[in-house]
Amino acid sequence: MRKTIATWLREPLVQFIALGVALFALYGVLGGGSPDAGADKRVDVTQAEIGWLTERWTRQWQRPPTETELRGLVDGYVREEILYREALAMGLDRDDAVVRRRMVQKLELLTEAVQAPPTEQQLQAYFQENLDRYRIPEGRSFTHIYFNADQRGDAVFADAERVLEQLGATPQPPTRAPERGDRFLLQYDYRVHTQVEVGRLFGNRFAEALFEVEPQSWQGPIQSGYGLHLVYVADVSPEAVPDFEQVRNRVLVDFEADQRNEAKEALYSVLSSGYEVVVDEEAVRAAAMQRESNGASR
Repeated sequence: MRKTIATWLREPLVQFIALGVALFALYGVLGGGSPDAGADKRVDVTQAEIGWLTERWTRQWQRPPTETELRGLVDGYVREEILYREALAMGLDRDDAVVRRRMVQKLELLTEAVQAPPTEQQLQAYFQENLDRYRIPEGRSFTHIYFNADQRGDAVFADAERVLEQLGATPQPPTRAPERGDRFLLQYDYRVHTQVEVGRLFGNRFAEALFEVEPQSWQGPIQSGYGLHLVYVADVSPEAVPDFEQVRNRVLVDFEADQRNEAKEALYSVLSSGYEVVVDEEAVRAAAMQRESNGASR
């Protein structure tokens, strides 16, 4: 049965071709002329490209490609190259944050390829210049008695003070007594924790107070997000600077990261020196004022 014109127009393939023609025409309008103008219409698949395609296939499949497979790879490369060039010519890379960010990353990665591995002397010097970065902070080993404020209500402070007084009146007070308080969801004993680590578990206010109390005696009560605590600091590990070998791997990672950042800044400094940057300061101020007014109205 012969198809009518209306039937043909409903065919997906015909619709797709029509869309392609429309895009091609739009490209010509936006580009100010024929899409052929200024475009490189020759695609050279050289020995280098063929070698790269073969190597990539071999790495993935652990064997070289057959001639048929290689010709398929070449066809795919040519197709990708043509579509890529046409996309660039049509300006499809513009106003695309993802594409912009990826191209910036690739440019910055070029700086890493020329960096030589650091010498041992460079790492040692870097370590000495950045000792504070590797300084081991003070750590405290402690145990605690917990008092549940939700259960005890207004009596929680009096209860904690009473237990503290009882412990102080004992000739040889215990160094661990969780049974004198309430059941606690976390553990009762902590070995060599820094103030930051204690803050993550109990809150910063509790951590600050814990690192101010005298060791080897029951102290408190100290408040946390859980309730009240009596604490016994059994041991204090003072702040220290580690030996270089203890942190060598970390120093290497930090050194290379700093080198990459410096190289990126140097690259940007060189490239940006050829540009004139003009910022619409009035627009910046207007946007800032708009943001402030929106925040104040909430």
